[in-house]
Amino acid sequence: MKKIISLLGCCFIAISTLTACGNNNLPAWADTDVLTQKAQTMIDTLNAFDYDGVAEIYNNPTVDASTFEASGEIIETYGTFESYGDVSYVADKTDDGIEFVRVIQIANYEKGKLTFTASFFEDNSVAGFRLAE
Repeated sequence: MKKIISLLGCCFIAISTLTACGNNNLPAWADTDVLTQKAQTMIDTLNAFDYDGVAEIYNNPTVDASTFEASGEIIETYGTFESYGDVSYVADKTDDGIEFVRVIQIANYEKGKLTFTASFFEDNSVAGFRLAE
């Protein structure tokens, strides 16, 4: 029951964030085609359970393959990847003012949908990558 309430709370926050940011202007450097492809490459790599590959794409010394194992376990419970769904973009800044763009990608699996958020800086380096049920 706690898990369901937590999941519903996360979904509500995500939907509220997306709705509030619907008119969000992306920075001039943000090529949505490139960012979407980069996000989908990360998702495809995680779908292949290649945790080292995801960590390599992430390219951050504080992130290693073990960081993505829990996400892989979640993906396993959803079954086979089928297709990509809707995608949206949100511009934001770090606490020290560096711009980044979040790519929020829905992925369809045989047993449901998962939401991936991949964030990128202007130099196309990864600012963050997470999975939400």
